Amino acid sequence: MTKTIARPLRVALLDDHPMIRTAFDICINAEPDMMLVKAFGSSQQLFTELPDLQLDVLVLDFLLGEKELDGLALIKQLRNHYPRLNILISSAMESPAVVKMVLNAGVKGFIGKSQDMNEMIQAIRQVGQGRNWLSRDMAYEVEDLYVIHEELRNPLTGNHQKGTLYEKVKLLSPREVEVIRCFLNGMSVSQIAVKFKRSRKTVSGQKQSALRKLGLRSDSELFKYSNDLLSRS
Repeated sequence: MTKTIARPLRVALLDDHPMIRTAFDICINAEPDMMLVKAFGSSQQLFTELPDLQLDVLVLDFLLGEKELDGLALIKQLRNHYPRLNILISSAMESPAVVKMVLNAGVKGFIGKSQDMNEMIQAIRQVGQGRNWLSRDMAYEVEDLYVIHEELRNPLTGNHQKGTLYEKVKLLSPREVEVIRCFLNGMSVSQIAVKFKRSRKTVSGQKQSALRKLGLRSDSELFKYSNDLLSRS
C-alpha cells in the first residue's frame, strides 16, 4: 500500500528586515512539512501579490516602517479581504494588551520575537491547521488580562488606576497602545497621524489620554519608563 505524503504547509512572511526574511527562509525550507511561498518586505507588496497566492499561514510583523500599513489596521484589512486566511503575528511587542487586541481582531496566534525558531515552527504548524496558538506563559498573562478587564466593569472592585504601571498599561485602548508604541519608537505626533490616517489633533489627544491613564505628566517621564512600556503596552 502506497503511503500518501501530506502536502507541505504553504507559508508567507511580511517583515521589513532583510536579515529576518533571510533567516526565516532558511529555517522554514529546512522543515520537510513546510515551504516558504514568499517573504514580503512591505505591506504594499503583500497586497499586490497576495491574490495570486495559496497560503496556509501568513506570518505578520506587527510593527513596520513609518509609511507602511501595519498593526491593527493591516490585520483588519486582511481580515476583510481574506477572512479564511490563518494569520500568525510576530512581534517584539510581547505585551498581553497587544496580544488580546490582535486576537480580538481575528488572528490565530501570536509569537514574540524573543522566542526561538523552534517555537515559531510549532506556532506555524498549529495555526496552519486552523488552531489558535499562544505560548504557555503568554496564554496565562492574556487570561489574567481578561479577568482584570472584567473586574474594571464592576464598580465594586475598587479603583485599579492606582495600581502599578503594568496594571495601568492594560487600561489603554488599542489606538492609545498604537500611538504610544510608535511615539516610543521615535515617531513624532505628525508622523503617527500620517501613518494611521488620523488628524494630528486626534493623535495628540490619544497620546495625552494615554499619559493620564499611565499617571505620567510629561514626555520625559514616558521615555523614562520606555523599556517597561514597550514590553507591556
